[in-house]
Amino acid sequence: MRVLNILDSVDKIEDLYRYHALHYEALSGDKKGTESVRVNDQYRIEFKSSKSEGITICNITELSNHYKK
Repeated sequence: MRVLNILDSVDKIEDLYRYHALHYEALSGDKKGTESVRVNDQYRIEFKSSKSEGITICNITELSNHYKK
């Protein structure tokens, strides 16, 4: 819940960089256009953001265990 609360509280996506533990990043490769934050050492939340009328909308696309192959 802590990560979702932070996502909800920031004014703009770039503010996530202030929370170093989240490891916010824009993904690349086949996940280009998707961003992510870490939930813990094992899981991350993947989402896509878009701007509409001055607000940022985040759609969570996946809770992934990105180390599992």
